[in-house]
Amino acid sequence: MGLPPGRYASAGDPLPGRSMPPPLPSPESLELPEDLVDLEGWLVATLRVAQPEQIHGAVARAERVAAQRFPPGAVVAALRRVLSVELARQ
Repeated sequence: MGLPPGRYASAGDPLPGRSMPPPLPSPESLELPEDLVDLEGWLVATLRVAQPEQIHGAVARAERVAAQRFPPGAVVAALRRVLSVELARQ
C-alpha cells in the first residue's frame, strides 16, 4: 500500500501525510448530475462544502435531492460508499 507500518486503525492514530485539507469542489460539481455514474462525485462535493456540524442535514438533503432523479437503492448505495470515506476524513 505504500504506507509505513503503524497502528493507523487501532488507537485512532492518523494516517501520515494528510495535513492538507482536500480541495473545495467547483461550482459545476455541486450541480446534480444527469448520469448515475457521476452521483458519487456529486455527493462528495456536496458533503465537502458542509461544515462538520451541518453534515447530518447535508446528507439528508443530498439523499432527498438525488432520489428525485435516481432510484432510491442506487442513492443509498452511493451514499454508503461516499460516507465510508468522507466521514472518516473528518
